Amino acid sequence: MRRTATPPPCARVLGAVRLLAVLLFALAGSAAAHAFLVLGELTVIPDPPRPGERLVIAIDMADPSLAPVEDAVVFVEVRRQGLVGESVPAASTETPDLPPPDVTVDLEETRPGRYEGAFTAPDGGTHHLLVRDQTFQWEEANASVMLEIGQSPVGTLPFILPPTAIGPRSLWVWLLWLIGVPLLAGAVVTALVLGNRSASAQPAKPAEPDAT
Repeated sequence: MRRTATPPPCARVLGAVRLLAVLLFALAGSAAAHAFLVLGELTVIPDPPRPGERLVIAIDMADPSLAPVEDAVVFVEVRRQGLVGESVPAASTETPDLPPPDVTVDLEETRPGRYEGAFTAPDGGTHHLLVRDQTFQWEEANASVMLEIGQSPVGTLPFILPPTAIGPRSLWVWLLWLIGVPLLAGAVVTALVLGNRSASAQPAKPAEPDAT
């Protein structure tokens, strides 16, 4: 009877360790994704924007090394300047105290680091655009951009999203992962090693004589 080949013990141990290492690196990358400034550029299509027409907001986001920031949850709140007041809110990691927006535009990633969303352009004049990044739960980064509608071309509007601080709940989650995953890895490796030792310690069955 033909037996299915099983991987050697060391291969199984290495496979388990590699899988856990991939999980740890993925978690570490996610945890640090907003521990730096995010450089953003906002453009509109068409430019110049015209009142009452379909307007696309396009945002390009990169880290300080100019690598694209991917898989972000980004949306833009549009308000008439009269609702915001004379002073424009500074970039912040706190939700600004502003009146409800005239419209909220959800952006989707169209290519690495680029996010787009469309809406109907409001009446002409100056409008306040609040770019909000809520990629991680309990965390936010936002920045303000002023957009003139019905005037000359606006070109590229730069902004900077500040690094977000990890909140208490997020901190406990990451501590759980950083402590729990290594313990789990040790338990898996120990169980595999002990199982392999017990299997190798069993005496081999004598070969049965061939029937003649």
